[in-house]
Amino acid sequence: MRVALIYPDYYQSGCIRGEPQGRVYLGCAYLSACLKEAGHDVAFLHLVEPVKREGFLGWLCDQDAGLVAFSSTSLMFPKVREMARWVKEETGLPVLVGGVHPTLDPRGTLQEPAIDFICLGEGEETVVELAEALEGRGDPEDIRSLAGRWRGRDFSNPVRPLLEDLDRLPFADRSIFDMEKMAPDQRERLTVMASRGCPYRCRYCSNHAQKKVYPNPHRYVRFRSVDNLITEIELLLEGAEGIDHVRFDDDILTLKPKWFEEFVRQYRRRVDMPFICNSRADLLDEDKVAKLKEAGCKTICMGIESGNPWLRRHVLGRRMTDGQILDAFRLCRKYGIGTVSLNMMGFPHEDFSMVLDTVKLNARAQPGITQITVFHPFPGTELYRQCLEEGYYAAEETDTIFTRHSVLRLRNLTDEQLELVSEFITPFAYLYHRVFSLPAPLSRRLEAALDFFLRSDLVPYGWKRRLGEEMLRRLPWEWFLSTKY
Repeated sequence: MRVALIYPDYYQSGCIRGEPQGRVYLGCAYLSACLKEAGHDVAFLHLVEPVKREGFLGWLCDQDAGLVAFSSTSLMFPKVREMARWVKEETGLPVLVGGVHPTLDPRGTLQEPAIDFICLGEGEETVVELAEALEGRGDPEDIRSLAGRWRGRDFSNPVRPLLEDLDRLPFADRSIFDMEKMAPDQRERLTVMASRGCPYRCRYCSNHAQKKVYPNPHRYVRFRSVDNLITEIELLLEGAEGIDHVRFDDDILTLKPKWFEEFVRQYRRRVDMPFICNSRADLLDEDKVAKLKEAGCKTICMGIESGNPWLRRHVLGRRMTDGQILDAFRLCRKYGIGTVSLNMMGFPHEDFSMVLDTVKLNARAQPGITQITVFHPFPGTELYRQCLEEGYYAAEETDTIFTRHSVLRLRNLTDEQLELVSEFITPFAYLYHRVFSLPAPLSRRLEAALDFFLRSDLVPYGWKRRLGEEMLRRLPWEWFLSTKY
């Protein structure tokens, strides 16, 4: 069977502009690899910009597909829903939707009549079995992890256990991607994943919700063998042109100490190329940072999320201290590793003083790049449930977290405040950094004055923006590290 695999990878409502927007998405690459290994064909449509009905259906009708499969996040689901309607109205082909969104919100996904099937959880085996069933070699109603409607009947099957040995998977099929259509920073990097899953229960993150759907949740976090990972990288770099670094997309590359020790030894010996990875501030100590530097790590991305300790602990569920965060960034500076801090704002119970706490913690941490997004509640997560129960959720749709507007009915934050910090967090962090470097009595007075200027309704919003714009012009380039994120 020929499977039309479709992934929407662009947004229209965000405050960050620039084309193209496409990223290497390994989820689809693994699906394609497994389908091809089982003898099926794959036609991949990677949508990096808006598509009209006529163009989409023209592409689809040229593929002679027997199954149309979408991979969808919650932010992209409105686009998937619309395209599924186009498919059903024009072709009548069976439509499958997999990915994070149907796993988190299966009932809501199946409310769309144009969607025949949803895949719950990891989909490599499920999509292969469905393709074979539609060819007459099985029954969709017997496929684990599959739910939907078939021959006039609704059905929902148990989720299959997690694949515990990731080495059994074929290497991701990267031939489906057209790198010339990708965002520029994708063309010089090799994106890989060493693991799946995260053991932490951050209340805004989908990991704790996804983990619950499996019959073996204790195996949610899995790592490939180091040899399997390095072998794939070696194969990909053979004859590759223009690649200057590796990007590990794992939630926490440094999670397992024994695995990490072996990775450091083998990566430097067999690959020896700069890399970027994600970690948690409370998992980094001097030994790990030194080993990361030894292995060739050039940038570490870490979530600060909120600079307010109460909000971070009680609303976000992140049990780490300001001291742990500051120590991690300090160690990275000591060893010459670039850093990216990931932050959010617009949480329930958050006010502008708490947002300024985030700006100030970044001022003290001195990351190379500071990124801030507006919180979006994802179905199935603890914070989503809290937003519903406490009347925060407004059921508005957006297709990106890179926005200056919240989908929540925030009681203590305005759109102007979200916009101000979204646009000027880096110059404001630099300004606070300069204030904190002054002698204590003067520093405290200037901090209070700056707090009042940014927080007070008596100060016109235009004045605050002008401060941000002026600081942005004066920002020394050495405040940034030459980080490719």
